[in-house]
Amino acid sequence: MKQKQCKNRAQPYKKAAPRRNERFSKNYSFIQRSKQMEESHRRERFPNAPKQEYEPVAELLPDIQDNVDEAGFYEQLVTGFNHIPPSQFVGSNIDDDDPIVPAPRKIKPKKKKPSEKISADLETYNSFSKRFDFELSPDNINDLIAGKDVKTIKSNWSALGNVRFEIPQLSDDFKELDCSEPKDIVSSSDLQKLEVKVSICGKIKLPLNALQSQLFYIANNYQDIYYPHRTHGNAENIRYVYCLHALNHMLKVRSLILRNNEKVSALAKSQKVSPNEISIPESFRDQGLKRMKVVFMVPFRESALKIVNIIGDLLFGSQDDQSRKTSIANYESFLGDYSGNTIYFPKTNPKPVDYEQTFSGNTDDNFKLGIRFTKKTMSLFSDMNTSDILIASPLGLRMLVTDKDNDFDFLNSIEMLIIDQAELFLAQNWENLLHSLDHLHLQPQKLPDTNCQRVRTWCLSGATSFYRQTLLFSSHELPEFRAVLNSKCKNYQGKARVANLVEHGDIRNVLTPIQQVFRRISCSNVESTFDDRFQYFVKHVMPQFSKPGFSHCMLYVPSYFDYVRIRNHFKTEMVSFVQINEYTKKEKISRARDIFFHSGASVLLYSERAHFFRRTRIKGIRNLIMYQPPNFPNFYSEIINLMLESNQNPRDGFGQEMSVNILYTKYDLLSLSNIVGSENAVKLTSGKKESYLFSTKT
Repeated sequence: MKQKQCKNRAQPYKKAAPRRNERFSKNYSFIQRSKQMEESHRRERFPNAPKQEYEPVAELLPDIQDNVDEAGFYEQLVTGFNHIPPSQFVGSNIDDDDPIVPAPRKIKPKKKKPSEKISADLETYNSFSKRFDFELSPDNINDLIAGKDVKTIKSNWSALGNVRFEIPQLSDDFKELDCSEPKDIVSSSDLQKLEVKVSICGKIKLPLNALQSQLFYIANNYQDIYYPHRTHGNAENIRYVYCLHALNHMLKVRSLILRNNEKVSALAKSQKVSPNEISIPESFRDQGLKRMKVVFMVPFRESALKIVNIIGDLLFGSQDDQSRKTSIANYESFLGDYSGNTIYFPKTNPKPVDYEQTFSGNTDDNFKLGIRFTKKTMSLFSDMNTSDILIASPLGLRMLVTDKDNDFDFLNSIEMLIIDQAELFLAQNWENLLHSLDHLHLQPQKLPDTNCQRVRTWCLSGATSFYRQTLLFSSHELPEFRAVLNSKCKNYQGKARVANLVEHGDIRNVLTPIQQVFRRISCSNVESTFDDRFQYFVKHVMPQFSKPGFSHCMLYVPSYFDYVRIRNHFKTEMVSFVQINEYTKKEKISRARDIFFHSGASVLLYSERAHFFRRTRIKGIRNLIMYQPPNFPNFYSEIINLMLESNQNPRDGFGQEMSVNILYTKYDLLSLSNIVGSENAVKLTSGKKESYLFSTKT
């Protein structure tokens, strides 16, 4: 006979929830050690207050009811503390035994130094407090969504160039923004004037250059930044600035919460009541629904490794790997997962310099790393719900938010989003980035473990996206980057966009003496460009394939969706072609190159992502057709330079016959600017002619 199986037999073991008294038992020893210090602090502020007889405790909020609809969620969240037992009334998402990094020094009764007085004055009223204490009205939110009443201020700075400030005018008494070029940051006093925490001022590498100073000045004003001129030369300077700004913001957030924890206890003492019975004033609202505040979006693990090392240097000073293992928890495991795994670069046929710089280090694009600041260390690989900072790739974050076993509530209260090397996300999968951005600031699926009396009102009302600062860095401008800035970034303090004209473009790097024809495709709107481009290609370009003598044609396709559509059409029309894309194996790539070089197929269908990840040198190209201007400007000259005489097959019988054709629409203005320069791009998109000729003949 078959035995009856127990219902709970296959269910995994679940650890019992900690009791209320056990939850904070680990804090007891720390509280006892610091009791005398806290009592002395209270005595200085409140000389007549009696000796402390109560200790503050915090508990989880009651579980949210299953039948609460979406509209009533925040109402329950706001009113939920009315039903909390008195023993759960005081608390925050920062524990008293988890102070800010680095650990605070013991305060001795002595006079304040002048520098300490300056720092204290800045703490009372700074850009940080002004930003998060400002309450947006419903009319303000509607104006931000609609983009109304935005004042544009243009300025020219020495390092950034042309800076375009777009500032929403939310009230009549809104102060005029000072857009004059700031001075370079050369000393610690300059940093303190910009409200940088004193604990990290001494560890910053000074002086900052002009580019770093100007970027930090804008970032410190909590405006969005779009900087499309990132290069391998200034990459580390930019990374250092946004790491400094993100860490400085985190330290301010944590110190404010810990300071208010002390004030709540002191207020309870002054009123001679238990802290569990006090009603917390509105001025003590200092946090969001979740703990995480900063998200870094970077393409590779190598970028995450550099960010962690910079933050470690800013917190603890320059250290070797052995010392860093002590100050940064799990650093040894982190090095094992995020270092090494470098791509092999051949020496006989070397890759381009920018290729080696891009793919140096660990280039895995599937990762997510939570960072939590504790008393004396920085903990890596922390749980998402208890992390202060998240470093992730778009793919890693998308897999995290689509995991059915976990929620993505930790993305609700993000106050700073940093996107670096945005152009590489196009080669990986741009949709992953957009999908991840759509999951920021959504309604939590579970009731957060935060006292609602300490949560900012604009966070409870679901307006956190208007208080998020976004920093976006890329190597060049593209419509996708501007679309993210315009549609996904609604910072109420506005944005600063660096908009410098491209003087020459990548066409000046073309070495092959050949004429290049730019053909404009008529489009009624941006939505129809996908079909209009394909129909133009079928009607006006493909008939050339059947002409006698037409062979050795490379069709370069930037978009993979266009690539698949053209490939299917070629199969239907029985076109003689070979193909190379990012998924093609090495053996098939070698075979396709050989067939194409020896005239076995008239057309080579080549994807841009295949060129990005491999930089394969295709030989034997006589006719080049670019289905769309390349997303990476330097690919334009690289592909055309493959048509040099040294790469041709002398036995193909075509002599000197070669051609280059680029298809474009008026919506490819930014891509054309990167290739032929801004002035020529305007002529190409708005001129009366349908085709334009550029020649590099010597």
